[in-house]
Amino acid sequence: MTTDTGRGSQTLSERALARETAADMSWDDRALTIGGICGVPGRLGMRPGALVELVPMLRRAAALHEGSLARIVTGKATVTGLVRLPFDVLVGRTLPLPTDTDRRAGDYSVLATELLAWIDGDDAPPAPRDADWRGGIPPTTGWNRVDTVPDDVIRRLVRSGALTLNDAAARDGLPGAQPRAEVAAALLDSVVLTVSSSSGERVELTLRLISAITRMGFLPRGSHLAVDTAGRWFRAAARYGSGYAERPGLRLSLGLRSS
Repeated sequence: MTTDTGRGSQTLSERALARETAADMSWDDRALTIGGICGVPGRLGMRPGALVELVPMLRRAAALHEGSLARIVTGKATVTGLVRLPFDVLVGRTLPLPTDTDRRAGDYSVLATELLAWIDGDDAPPAPRDADWRGGIPPTTGWNRVDTVPDDVIRRLVRSGALTLNDAAARDGLPGAQPRAEVAAALLDSVVLTVSSSSGERVELTLRLISAITRMGFLPRGSHLAVDTAGRWFRAAARYGSGYAERPGLRLSLGLRSS
């Protein structure tokens, strides 16, 4: 593994996120399927309890942008929640499905705020918004490990990036403010970490991607960030969620391949 110190990021502090709990009522009382209540036939139905572990990610995404969409993809044994953040990073988390859940495949998009309300006990169902989702999504299976990186290396790179952005703003005569948009974009898109496998496969991670992972609270202290590849996709997988990107020069895929 080689580490390249790159340029900055916005100041990305990590705040502890308390586990959110659903409303105090029985899951059996609200056992309507998401597919059914959205009026979208043929999709996997599940109880809100199957999605509770996605709540921290959904809340952070909704706090960044109220119009954030959540894409929920189910396979034979897992459910994956995906959100594209307003600073153009795709993040997600995959969870095992409860044993009593219907295991048919499903794929649908809803507003994160509406999904959160439903999980928390709101009777109003999240409306389907599949037509609003833009961009491809990664596969659910077939990932191969490239390398792992200690969390302190990631945090050090993010901090260094934040300082670089602050310096850029100061050079523009704006100490304490954000640098010009084009400067910030160039810094965030710079490659700050390159990892290599024993077979010689290389993956380059941008400051934008690793900053998103820390900002979303995915990477607890004392843990590792795993870098994996699957076809045209790569992911930076932390304990509580992952950031995804397609390799440079490859076009976005339109669908998700599930097992």
